[in-house]
Amino acid sequence: MAVMRKQRKHSQPDLKDQRIAELEEQLAQALLIIQKQQKQIERLQQMNNELRERVAELERAGKRQAAPFARRHWVERPRPPGRTRGQGQFVHRELPQVLQVQETKIAKLQGCPACGGKLKEIHTHEQYVTDIPVVAVQTTRFVTYSGYCRECHKRVRSHHPEQTSEATGAAGVLVGPRAKALAADLKHRLGVSYGKVSEVLNDTFGLQVSISGWCQADQKLAHTAQPVYAALLEAIRQCSVVNAYETGWRIGTLAAWLWVFTHREVTVYAIRDNRSSDVVIDILGEQFPGILTTDCYLAYDDRKLKKWLKQKCVGHLLKDLRECLKIYHEGHKEHKGLTSDGQNS
Repeated sequence: MAVMRKQRKHSQPDLKDQRIAELEEQLAQALLIIQKQQKQIERLQQMNNELRERVAELERAGKRQAAPFARRHWVERPRPPGRTRGQGQFVHRELPQVLQVQETKIAKLQGCPACGGKLKEIHTHEQYVTDIPVVAVQTTRFVTYSGYCRECHKRVRSHHPEQTSEATGAAGVLVGPRAKALAADLKHRLGVSYGKVSEVLNDTFGLQVSISGWCQADQKLAHTAQPVYAALLEAIRQCSVVNAYETGWRIGTLAAWLWVFTHREVTVYAIRDNRSSDVVIDILGEQFPGILTTDCYLAYDDRKLKKWLKQKCVGHLLKDLRECLKIYHEGHKEHKGLTSDGQNS
C-alpha cells in the first residue's frame, strides 16, 4: 500500500506537468494566431485608409474647380522637355496658317536709331498678331405699329422678323439672342455662376444685366427650346441602339442625377432627382423597340424593363472580371501564407 501511494504521488505531478505543457502550447498557438490577426487587421486598416483617401480625392476631383487639369502627383526628377541630344530629326516649327489679313501696319526704318547713320543690307520681317476686335454693345430700336381692323374689328400689330418679344414700355428693354446664347453657354457648359457671367459680360462688352435677369433669360430660353427637346425625345425613341448612363449632379445645394441617352446621331440629357428605372421609361417610352446598352446598375434590370432588349457594357464587364481575378489572387496568396505559417508553427 505504501508503494502504491508513493507511485500515485509521483504520477500526479507528472499529469499536472503534462497538462501545463499542453496549456502552454495552446497559449503559444493562440498568441501566434492573435499576432497574425493583428497584422492582418493593421493591413486592412491601412487599405481602408488608402481607400478613404482615394474616395475623398475622387469626390474633390468630381467637383468643378479652377484648375481641373492640375497635376496631382509631382515628379521628383522630371525629364527635360524636348528631344534627346543627337536623336531624332531636327526641324523648325512650321509657320501657322493665316487665313485672312484685315489690316497691315508698316513700321518704317529711315536710319540707325542710335546714331542716325544710313543703313545697308535691309531685310523685311513679317509678324502676324491675331486678336479679338473691340466689341461695343449694339442697341437696335424696333418700331412697330398697331391698329384696329375695320373688317374683323381685331387689334393687330406689326412684327419684325428679328424681334424676340413684343413687350413695350418698361419691359421693352431686352437682351438680344446672341448675349443670351453666350450667357447660357458660360453657365451650363463651362459651369460659370450667374454672378460671374454678369461680371464677364459687363467687363468685356459693357453689357449691364443683373444676376436675376440672366436667370430669367435662361428660364425663357428653356421654355422656347421645349419643342426642340420634344423632337429630340421622339428621335431617340426611334433609334435602334441607345447607350444610357447616369452620374451625380448638383443643383445648388441639392443632389440630383444627370442622365444621358446617346446615339450616333442624337443625344438627350435629363436631370432628375432620382436614379430609378422611371427615368429610363420617361425618356425612351414604355415600349422601346431598340437595344439599350448600359452598365451593370440594377435600375436597368428592373422588372419594368424585363421585356426590353439590353446589352451590358463590355468595358464594365472586363473591369469586374479583373477585380474578381485580383481578389482571387490576393485571397490565394493570403490563404497560402496562413497555411505555410500554420505548418511552420
